[in-house]
Amino acid sequence: MSSTTVTTADVIPILATADEATLIADVYNEDQGPRKGIFLTFQQAARLIAFHLPNKQLDQLFYFKRGYNNRVYLAHCSDGSEYVIRLGGRFWDHTKIINEAQALNLARAALGNIVDVPLFVGTSVEESKVHTEASRIIPHDYIIMNRLPGVPLDTVWDALSQDDKKTIVTQAAEIFSRLRSIKLTTIGNFVEGPQDEPNIGALMEGGGGPFLRWGEFVAANIQKELRNLTKQESKFAEIMPYLPRIHALLDKVQSGELEKQFETKAKEDGEDTSERPISFLHGDFESRNMLVVGTKIMGLHDFEFAGGFPAEQEWCAGFEWLFARSEDPYDASEQQKLRDMTEDEREIREYFLRILKENHGLLPYGPGHQEYKVVLYHCQSNIAPWWLVDPERNTWTEHQVQTLKTAAASLDEALTYLGC
Repeated sequence: MSSTTVTTADVIPILATADEATLIADVYNEDQGPRKGIFLTFQQAARLIAFHLPNKQLDQLFYFKRGYNNRVYLAHCSDGSEYVIRLGGRFWDHTKIINEAQALNLARAALGNIVDVPLFVGTSVEESKVHTEASRIIPHDYIIMNRLPGVPLDTVWDALSQDDKKTIVTQAAEIFSRLRSIKLTTIGNFVEGPQDEPNIGALMEGGGGPFLRWGEFVAANIQKELRNLTKQESKFAEIMPYLPRIHALLDKVQSGELEKQFETKAKEDGEDTSERPISFLHGDFESRNMLVVGTKIMGLHDFEFAGGFPAEQEWCAGFEWLFARSEDPYDASEQQKLRDMTEDEREIREYFLRILKENHGLLPYGPGHQEYKVVLYHCQSNIAPWWLVDPERNTWTEHQVQTLKTAAASLDEALTYLGC
């Protein structure tokens, strides 16, 4: 990408003459969220490039406004080479970098030559071994990686024909299947093992683990959400009446009763329960994380939340671009999105799910297949909704207030479905 091709509203040139105060006021102006207070100046970027790539010199720097958890920049060097610099948000540390590095190694081996994944050329982990905390170039964790060819799929998706979309969806199904083929038996995020081999360690978010059983992992998540809830009871007042029922659910999960209850029901209904319960998950399998040239998926990136997880995690967190996400069955707005699909959108969704089943033997989680795990996933997220944890309640918009009421209503119905 040269300066002549950077023309979208999502990309901002960071000039060498721009001072910090101007950048913070005009560009980096979030007042909450993971990126608050996280930024990079041209001079800092030049020092990072010089440190990790001593034969390179920064010529131009561009900031991508896209993204929620990170600041992402394109560094264009004087020799024409380009690198992506990504600054981690304020809620995570270097463990996320190590996790992504290990995940990329596994993904690269599984994906072979069908799609590329980024190569790291430097991270804050290496720099911290040379510089003290006080002398670091920037006080944030970061990754510098090679720039993959192509444009984000979500920027061109709507303009593609149905046949072109099917061509891309066929590739996406194979990529997803290849990632799922990585054999893992433990739940958690990646850490460095002996000889730099990836091991499963504790969870980056909330700690705990690694977990050998699905029930242990889910119980730990429920306990984490309960802690978040009880720390801010007044903020989540609408949820508090359900506290005894949430504790009852926790007991059922910890004892294994919930799993047995729904496994018995699945067998009675003739449901397929043979799928492996723990899988390698990308963590955000969305079109914004796929780079395309024409109808070819050239690259897949953003493995920062990858790890070994129960399969429902991917279905409930990804596939929104195909309307194939396993939505909360008790959230009216989410269900309305499915009803509002156009015929073309419905056709692509059904094509994707058919390809996954017929070519790769994979089924979506939801009605008819592991539905209780989808209900439980969304139930957990509605105990202390993460999108409301940071802002003070007296600053909430009417929309935020309404989302909490929706979460409470969904939680009520989910607990009933789960027998609590």
